[in-house]
Amino acid sequence: MGPPGPAGRPSGKIGQNDLVTAFAVARRRSVPVVSRDRDSGQGLYSAAESRYASAVKTTATATPVDQLEADQLIISKVLMGHREDFSVLIGRYSDSLYRHALGMTGSPDVAEDILQMSFIKAYQHLAEVRGRFDAWVFRIVANGCKDWLKNIRRTHLSYDEDDQPSGYATPEEDLDRTQLRGDLDHALAALAPSLREAFVMKHVEGRSYEEMADLLGTTVGALKMRVHRAREALQVLLEEKYA
Repeated sequence: MGPPGPAGRPSGKIGQNDLVTAFAVARRRSVPVVSRDRDSGQGLYSAAESRYASAVKTTATATPVDQLEADQLIISKVLMGHREDFSVLIGRYSDSLYRHALGMTGSPDVAEDILQMSFIKAYQHLAEVRGRFDAWVFRIVANGCKDWLKNIRRTHLSYDEDDQPSGYATPEEDLDRTQLRGDLDHALAALAPSLREAFVMKHVEGRSYEEMADLLGTTVGALKMRVHRAREALQVLLEEKYA
């Protein structure tokens, strides 16, 4: 594979197309068996609820120390020239990162695009990892989601409402549930990105405040305040809708 590249980058020449291909192969191996039709616009709340309500974290079977050592070993191998080993990291973390991107954007396609570009960026800057790779790459994905949300606000685009069947017994109940999901989606879309991020991580992904603080590099107290402010803002928005 050749010697390490300049500035500690993975050795050898590898283009973005190669990275995209490697990402696609790794994702095919790790993605759960669920439907993600390109033409089905699912909202934030409904998409996360229907697709990943019972999903488990990818690192559940390993202790933090074991995982840190395993990741550092893979990173060292990639930097030494074994570029194909980067797919191990993609397979290890892509599911949980996809769930976060989906909860933040409400779009399976956008979530997948953000995830792909984040792993490409992670590969290109792999020598800069200090400490836990999962927390480092999570922040890349989280920033990608926030950038996308800012762009959405600037261009005044709206989210598609969930048009998937809910399984309710009657058309009336089905309509009510679809309407509520749409209202929740639009209320979440109106939140500031930092509040939305905290709310999604806590109430959609089910993370603990300690885990959130570790991933985002902030304090438990700050995150509790963000979640509290997000709940208050959502309550006001929904009360205005149903008053």
